Amino acid sequence: MITEKDIMFDEISEEVFEYLDELRESGVTNMYQAHVYIKEDFDVSKKLAIELQTAWMESFQIKDQLYRYEDKR
Repeated sequence: MITEKDIMFDEISEEVFEYLDELRESGVTNMYQAHVYIKEDFDVSKKLAIELQTAWMESFQIKDQLYRYEDKR
């Protein structure tokens, strides 16, 4: 069953992921504290901010693994 939270997460995640990519490149903060920026800049709860940060970190790890695999080819 799809919940209201699932819909909100899907709607905001792409924008937040782009934001986090830019935040990482800027070097402004340690990315383990990025949920603070998400909470403030997107006006979401701390829990949702942490979930978005976690999802981004997991996707970032997957991208990194793909790049490493392609480099070995």
